[in-house]
Amino acid sequence: MSCLFVLAERGGDQALFDPLPPSKAQQACVSCRKQKRKCDKILPTCGLCARMARPCDYTITDALTQQQQPVQASSEELATLQARLSELEGRLNSAAQFQPSQQPPPPSFHLDTEPLPPIPPKPPSPLWTPSSTPSRFPTSLFLDLDAFNWSTTPIPAPNIPIPSEVLDILSRGTTVQDTATDFFQGTHAWFPFISKKRMELGLSLWEAGPELAFLFLTMKLVNTPVNNGVEPTGNPLYISAKRFWALLEQGGSVSLQFLQGMVLVTVYEIGHGIYPAAWISVGALARWVDILNLPGFRSGGGVLGSVTTWTESEERRRVWWAIYILDRFICLGNKKRFSLPEPDESFVLPVNDNAFDEGNPSTPTIPLTTPLSSPQTPFTRLCQSALLLSRTLSQIRTTIHGNITHRPIPFSLPHLTTLTSDLITFAQVLQSPLSPPHPPCSLTTTTTTTTPQPTISLLPPLCVTLSTLLLLFDTYSTPENQHLGPSPIPGTEAPPLQSPDHIAFARQSMLGLRSTSLKIREVSLELLDLLVLPSQEKKLSPLCLDSLYASMATLHWLWKESGDDGIREALEDVRRCISRTSMRWRVSREYLEIIKKQDVSFAMAFRATAAGGNK
Repeated sequence: MSCLFVLAERGGDQALFDPLPPSKAQQACVSCRKQKRKCDKILPTCGLCARMARPCDYTITDALTQQQQPVQASSEELATLQARLSELEGRLNSAAQFQPSQQPPPPSFHLDTEPLPPIPPKPPSPLWTPSSTPSRFPTSLFLDLDAFNWSTTPIPAPNIPIPSEVLDILSRGTTVQDTATDFFQGTHAWFPFISKKRMELGLSLWEAGPELAFLFLTMKLVNTPVNNGVEPTGNPLYISAKRFWALLEQGGSVSLQFLQGMVLVTVYEIGHGIYPAAWISVGALARWVDILNLPGFRSGGGVLGSVTTWTESEERRRVWWAIYILDRFICLGNKKRFSLPEPDESFVLPVNDNAFDEGNPSTPTIPLTTPLSSPQTPFTRLCQSALLLSRTLSQIRTTIHGNITHRPIPFSLPHLTTLTSDLITFAQVLQSPLSPPHPPCSLTTTTTTTTPQPTISLLPPLCVTLSTLLLLFDTYSTPENQHLGPSPIPGTEAPPLQSPDHIAFARQSMLGLRSTSLKIREVSLELLDLLVLPSQEKKLSPLCLDSLYASMATLHWLWKESGDDGIREALEDVRRCISRTSMRWRVSREYLEIIKKQDVSFAMAFRATAAGGNK
């Protein structure tokens, strides 16, 4: 996948050094002449041939034109050039002997007058500056959509330079090839929304440019662990990615590769607890979905244009689902509103993961109404868990916060019972392949070549489902929700109790909190065994970590209430697992810090109560 030359070509004047003005041939190259295309005549390769990665030949077949011969430099010119290079090299070597804070040695001669003050060092130039070229994006798409559609205005390719810092990162050895390999062996195992097949065939490289450079940069970002002692926000890869993101937006870039790169930046922010940046990024992704009309495989046209292959259509669908998953997951801890609407009846679930990687168009589609017990591959399972999470959060917001009048609405017990049953059934289906004798490949469907799915790839949908269960049980197990209306005000009469069925559901929710937390403890032990292997650690999804924290917080509360040694041991197992995951994703440290603050608050409240009793 050697494509760095394509990146540099599409990036404009992206050389690390300022080159001399390019010399031009006297005539167009053979390829451009045959295809009757405009040729810029740049030597040794014209822009069109370089962009298409084909040989460029200026050999003359027309008798009216003479072949241009390269100019040979004389021996005197070569000697002069060599002397100038030697002088420049000597200056660079002498400058490298001094630190920036040191002053150069004094000159060998002295003056009778007072020495001049030292010249302050020149401040370093910025790594990149905003493009001075105005965006050519047609604003009518936003100002007057009807006018945009009537005029059939094309979306011009953005004239955006690739920042030198990005070229420096991607041009080191085999960085591009290694980045692609690491990504498809790591993050792709649990979040396969980038077509591996199209990347291998080089289809995404034909229109290579700044968007592809951004995608490779973010692939490297999300798959590279942050070194100890370096804050995730100070990671040079993250800083470069955020700068490049802003530059592409300013230049009017609209492409699927750009959006895929933004998704990976958001995954990095969620995994390392970079807030509120992660929250804002998810909202931006939802806006971009609207701009690009995703999935758009039926309507066609629009900003992205019509799809040409089945794999391209499936890739667009998976990008939409990836954003939907992040939009629902990021609301788990705060229960706020979603940015992306629910899928309508025209949507389908992603197809078999193996079929997507292989580009197998004969694979049948999977409707949204497919039973949860039907065998599916991990990414489809993750989408199903996000749909269940969306149903649960919508139910909780309606019950607790009410509708537009902000009045709580009594919950429907049949609806809650059905939702709870679906979550429990789905968790059982997902957990069965995690332990013998069920093989991990039991959840895969038949494709041209079926390969076993790694166990760790099934953990994200399972963990999201268990997090959803804990959220549901925690909401309806509290004493306040056993009454009609809000919590009673001190000194007033408590509102009447709900029906016996509602009270029974609240008690079942209390038992569900304990059983689900202990089930997550089992998952954490499975995860600890898997993380022993480095090949499995890079496949760890940050979507697994909320369930570990929710279980740890619940077990922490249960242990404080009962003092049960079994609960304490389970708590320590989960704490040990979440501490181990902090080596990959720093948000685990934030979860541990929250629990530590709860311990301090509990100790302070206990001491205050004890001091009051002794008086």
